[in-house]
Amino acid sequence: MATLALKQLKKQYPNGYKALHGIDLAFGEGELIVIVGPSGCGKSTLLRTLAGLEDISEGDLEINGKRVNDLEPAERDIAMVFQNYALYPHMSVFDNMAYGLRNRRTPKDEIHRRVSEAAELLGLTELLDRRPKQLSGGQRQRVAMGRAIVRKPQVFLFDEPLSNLDAKLRVQMRLEIRRLQKRLKVTSVYVTHDQTEAMTLADRLVVMNGGHVEQFGTPMALYDQPASQFVAGFIGSPAMNFLSATQAQAGLSLPCGARLALNGEGLATGDDATLGIRPEHLQVMGKDEDLPTGAAELEARIELVEPLGADTLAYCRLQGQSEPLVVRLDGEHAVEEEQTLRLAVLPARAHLFGTDGKRLATREQATTVIE
Repeated sequence: MATLALKQLKKQYPNGYKALHGIDLAFGEGELIVIVGPSGCGKSTLLRTLAGLEDISEGDLEINGKRVNDLEPAERDIAMVFQNYALYPHMSVFDNMAYGLRNRRTPKDEIHRRVSEAAELLGLTELLDRRPKQLSGGQRQRVAMGRAIVRKPQVFLFDEPLSNLDAKLRVQMRLEIRRLQKRLKVTSVYVTHDQTEAMTLADRLVVMNGGHVEQFGTPMALYDQPASQFVAGFIGSPAMNFLSATQAQAGLSLPCGARLALNGEGLATGDDATLGIRPEHLQVMGKDEDLPTGAAELEARIELVEPLGADTLAYCRLQGQSEPLVVRLDGEHAVEEEQTLRLAVLPARAHLFGTDGKRLATREQATTVIE
């Protein structure tokens, strides 16, 4: 197992483009760290600098406390699993898995033992004589993982390894990667653009945006306490709803005329902000049901219904709001298009962001009734 430390890591290309802007991160032994973000955010560049495939412009990369900036990829004791598997088509599964060991002049009996152990671990024992073209996508990905496992590296790097698989197989392989990583206890860094994949795999999660780290923490910490509007909108599916808000004397004023008994720290009366509420946290109210204390009442007309089995998503039109308001309902909640929902936004479930996109601390109003 190994620790990784990135200290003010920067990457600038010869044309002047800055891909990484002073990345500071520390990963513990045996952790599975997932780096997630939209295309062009710098996540793949960061992974390639860890592997030694990209030079570091400034800053330090340390493995187990040792600076490795100037070490060649083969000297860093890191194994990488690529998106496109990178298997040799003319070699058998056994030979693909053994290739790196042979290059290191590992004894034949040791190669056979390591490959056999990895094949059993990955369910590839019966496939060792086959060529890659005779395998399914999931089997090829297992071979690529097996090739990394037999090297017994200090660190595993995964570069969007499941992006070429269909949805069902992605879920299956996700579980297998998590199971294997827990069993092998090898420090691992996994890059993906899929936030669902990121949430389900990670011990801790790095959200990147424009070459910067927006937030680093456990998946649920990022879900419950997003540090910025960007993180709030990126983590969670469907994405968080955002409503324009203005600080008033009696809480927050929303564009539909509703009031929420919530104050943003540092906001003066008349200051603008953005209120965030997740689709699953909008509470559907009965026609004559009393509104919870301090909650804002929204009336939204359903424009589109997406039944998903266990859940139903209702896309609603809210007065004064250009973007649809998404409401997650349980699958047994029967709703129809053109129906009007009476919704409650609870202060405890609301998130508030300033005009700079950063999270604002909030405090609930002491009043029990909002006029």
